[in-house]
Amino acid sequence: MNNPELTCVQDLIGYTFNNGNLLSAAFTHSSYVNEHPAVGNERIEFLGDCVLNFLVGERLFLLDRTASEGGLSAKRSTLVSRTPLARIVDKLGLMRYLRVGAGVNKNAFAEKARSDIFEALLGAVYLDGGMDACRIVLDKIYYDFVIPERDYISALKNYGEEHGISLFWYDAYMQDGMFVAEMDAVGKRFCEKGRSKHDAEKKLAETVYKALAQTDTE
Repeated sequence: MNNPELTCVQDLIGYTFNNGNLLSAAFTHSSYVNEHPAVGNERIEFLGDCVLNFLVGERLFLLDRTASEGGLSAKRSTLVSRTPLARIVDKLGLMRYLRVGAGVNKNAFAEKARSDIFEALLGAVYLDGGMDACRIVLDKIYYDFVIPERDYISALKNYGEEHGISLFWYDAYMQDGMFVAEMDAVGKRFCEKGRSKHDAEKKLAETVYKALAQTDTE
């Protein structure tokens, strides 16, 4: 990363690095390392994942001292999942700073790959400034943006069982570079597309669930 890019990222996250090389490493994909002498972000991503789980768990523990272990675990799992992390990366435009190898289309990265960038960034912040620096960054770019995602796949399954509705999932397939998921329900065929199989199936479940729920209110 060049100096203007480093400055832009630091402005976005509200933290200035002492060692800019750590930030550069966080935004270096393995495909880039295969072609250039550089340090990739996979190990830093692993560390960031550990830090994120701890700090979010700590915050939930302190916010609700009556919550059970199971309740805390479930809520943390939702907050640190790929969907909210990828959403933050998209919102801040962080993918534009990722260094990738020739021929790699980073704009086509699935949710998981985009969420990895957030974890790598947090890992770099930890290595540079420790836990307090990570808390500052999470307060700046994470907590206010995290909206727990509803698990529509499970919700749809439960809805079908409760109402005796048969749901038939077709195997997802590729079409024009996108995954396509299809389902038959209540005599209709539903279809959604996504950048990954999981993305497509999640969107499909939400569409079908809302369609069925809307029928109940009519």
